[in-house]
Amino acid sequence: MGRSGPGTYHPRSWVPPTYQVDDQGKVVGGYEPREPNNWGRWGDHDAKGTANHIGPDQIVAAAGLVRRGVTVSLALPIDELGPRWPGRPAPKHYFTMSGADGIAGIPYSGAVPGVTYTDDYIDMPLQGSTQWDGLAHWAVEDTLYNGYWSGNIGGETGSIDLDIAAMKESFVGRGVLLDVARHLGVEHVEPGAPITAQLLDEVARAENVEVCKGDMLLVRTGYLKPWYDLPDENAQRAFFAKVPGLSRDTIPWMADKEIAAVAADTVSVEVMPNEEPIDRPQPIHHAALIDLGLTLGEFWWLDDLATECAADGAYEFLLCAQPLNIPGAVGSMINPIAIK
Repeated sequence: MGRSGPGTYHPRSWVPPTYQVDDQGKVVGGYEPREPNNWGRWGDHDAKGTANHIGPDQIVAAAGLVRRGVTVSLALPIDELGPRWPGRPAPKHYFTMSGADGIAGIPYSGAVPGVTYTDDYIDMPLQGSTQWDGLAHWAVEDTLYNGYWSGNIGGETGSIDLDIAAMKESFVGRGVLLDVARHLGVEHVEPGAPITAQLLDEVARAENVEVCKGDMLLVRTGYLKPWYDLPDENAQRAFFAKVPGLSRDTIPWMADKEIAAVAADTVSVEVMPNEEPIDRPQPIHHAALIDLGLTLGEFWWLDDLATECAADGAYEFLLCAQPLNIPGAVGSMINPIAIK
């Protein structure tokens, strides 16, 4: 157990922390959130963050957006071909009992003649496809959203304070698609291009839609589709080295809008590499997940939804995007459904 500072690579040396942790699992005398922040806004023990912006009024209003009964999945296929963060293994889908096994004859068939069954499994990172980043996914100076200590995320217990299961009934409400790629007239936004708050406002005006409190904001760059034409792993790694995404100037914009969550069709939601000069690494992850308690969605497939929105001219819809009920988990794969 060695480190030269919070969150650093493990050398032989050890520098103990200068902060303390109280009996509520909160860091005392350590990281202080930047403004804007939501620490304590919904109570000292809040684990949902900006998901609290979606209340009964927002859900009822969102249900009224359903006009045509059209459903659109915003999820990628979960398979070995899909895009994923470098270092996360591809999903492994396998069968322990197949139809061929039953036809060939197995002991179970002997016990229940004429009956066969099939059984399959999946082994994958919880954030290995279309997903939510939970509030315990990102720590700075050993500190999570609302002041919780990252040291309380255990290998056996998982996250006891900020698990994704706390939001198992969240993220049902109004979704708004800001189709940046279509607005710019391109198939996909240029790699490494920052999407500023001004640009988001321009897209919203062009679409005649307003981003409101409690909305789940979906930002389309068009960047995922080219993945499927990449020739090899080297090209795939390079693909994620330079990615379009939100500029750090959208942080106060999102806080002011009081959105419930933000998702994009990219690996990180934010622009990569980060904008210079770098004042803090991954500033959107830092500000959203830690300071604001704003859940981030990555690898969302937005092309089909964009087609539907362009066809009917409506960029708002009912969105159902609940995470899986996995106690202790810091993220969750999902199958978000937009209903128009």
